[in-house]
Amino acid sequence: GEAIPVPYCDLHLKSGDAALKVVHHPVVDKVLVANVDLPANYRMVFWGHRGRCRTSDKEDRSISFYPPNPQTGRNFYPFTKTLRRDNYNGVLNPESTGDILQYASCPGPSERQNIKSTFQYFGLRNGDIGGLEFVTLEPVKANTQLCHWYGSHWWSARNMKRQDVGTNRFPAPKRRKTAKGSKTR
Repeated sequence: GEAIPVPYCDLHLKSGDAALKVVHHPVVDKVLVANVDLPANYRMVFWGHRGRCRTSDKEDRSISFYPPNPQTGRNFYPFTKTLRRDNYNGVLNPESTGDILQYASCPGPSERQNIKSTFQYFGLRNGDIGGLEFVTLEPVKANTQLCHWYGSHWWSARNMKRQDVGTNRFPAPKRRKTAKGSKTR
């Protein structure tokens, strides 16, 4: 078979990055938290098998896959740093893999993201396995949830109401107040 293009060793492919852990959540079942204090710009990879997108009425933790250019290794326009959308190649489905980044939450209305995608993808067009790099946006304390924005239509496509995910034991980062008191993402 093809070589695994994800930059993890065999141990981390099987059980995930040891700096992160999956914990039980009273409402959403499982969430991802920092196992240790993480620095800003800590790198991690969401990975899975490339395939078709499921309908939104099915359990789905997949992320869209935009494979990198084979010559440059990048998949964004160099001058604007925006993602190329003309090379969509299905989704990365983490089911039946050791990926744990699939359990990163979407922040609720009074929360904000503390990780984001870098648009650095790993893998080949029409390959079996692919990955997407994420980084922490700030230092993250141990037991704090890792949260990234799922997209504006994710909730409505599933006929769900967006809700806060932070708990006392596993907090999610709160939105910051601006000078006028309104909140920012």
